Amino acid sequence: MTKILITAAGTGTAFSYVNSIAKNFPQLEILTADTNVSEHVTSSLFAKKHYVVTDINSNTLLKELEDISVENNISFYLPLIDLEIKKSFSSNILSKILVSNSKKFCEDSLEKNNYEKNFNLNNLMFPYIFKNTIDKDKDYILKKNGGFGGRATKNIKGKDIGLYNSEFYIYEKIIGEEFTVDCFPYNDVVYTSVRKRLEVKNGVCVKAEIIQSDYLNNVANEFAKKYFLKSPFCFQVIEKENKFYLIDVNPRLGAGSSMSAVNGMDFFSAHLALLLGEDPLKYLQKHHDRCIVTRQYANYLMKVY
Repeated sequence: MTKILITAAGTGTAFSYVNSIAKNFPQLEILTADTNVSEHVTSSLFAKKHYVVTDINSNTLLKELEDISVENNISFYLPLIDLEIKKSFSSNILSKILVSNSKKFCEDSLEKNNYEKNFNLNNLMFPYIFKNTIDKDKDYILKKNGGFGGRATKNIKGKDIGLYNSEFYIYEKIIGEEFTVDCFPYNDVVYTSVRKRLEVKNGVCVKAEIIQSDYLNNVANEFAKKYFLKSPFCFQVIEKENKFYLIDVNPRLGAGSSMSAVNGMDFFSAHLALLLGEDPLKYLQKHHDRCIVTRQYANYLMKVY
C-alpha cells in the first residue's frame, strides 16, 4: 500500500489533507507526526500510525523523520511548516520523497523582509520596512522571517516595539481589503480561488467572499512561471486605493484553503490526485464565480478514560 507521512499533523492544513484522503484516496495509508500526542491531534484519527516528534528548531527532527520514513517505506513525505520544508532539502532520504515546490521558492517565501526583491511581479506593492524612524503612537506590524499561520506576527504601537527582539522586522501597517489566493499550477495553467476576508477570529478567517480577479490570477501565473511551480501554493495581499500589497507567500496550501473546496475547488484532493498520477482537474470544478463561505468547527472524541 502506498504510504504518505504528513507532518505538523495538528494544523488545519493537515486535517484537510487527511480528510481528502479518507474521502477520495483509500489506496493511501496515512502516517502522521506532530509535537503533540495522538489524542491531541485530530488528524491522527485517520492515521495508521502517529509519531510524536521534536519541534522544528530541534537538531534531531530530520533524523527522526528519516527513521520514520525508512522504517515504514514512505512514498510521499508532506511537511506543512515552511521551515521544515526548507530543511528537508538537506536530507538525502527526505528530499527523495518530499512533496513540495522548489527549494528556491520556499526560501524566498520565508524571507519576508526581501519580498520586494524576490517577488517584484506584475506591479505588486510592498509594505515599507522601517529601520529607525518610529512614531510611538502609530500602529505597526512586526514579523519574523519564517512565521506562519499568523504566528510571529504582531500588531502593535510604536511605543511597544522595544519589547521585541531584533528578529522582528517593523512593517508599515496597510489598511484595506485582505485577500488570500489559493493556486494550483497544472499544464501551464494556474487554477485559482480568490478569497476576500470578511471576518477573522483569533487570526483565523471564518467568513469569506470568493470572487474573481484577473489581476490576482495574473500574479499567480507570474509566480508559477518565475519558479517553475508544480505544486499548490497560496499568497495574501491587501488592496488599498486600487493597489495590491503582498504581505505573505506560502509554498504550500493553508488551512483556509478548505474554504475554496466547498465551492468546488478542492486543492487538497487535486494535489493528492496529481501525486498518484490521476487527473487533478476533476477536483477543480468551480461551482460559482462569486459566493460567501463561512467556516465552523466540528468536535471529535479523541480519547475515552
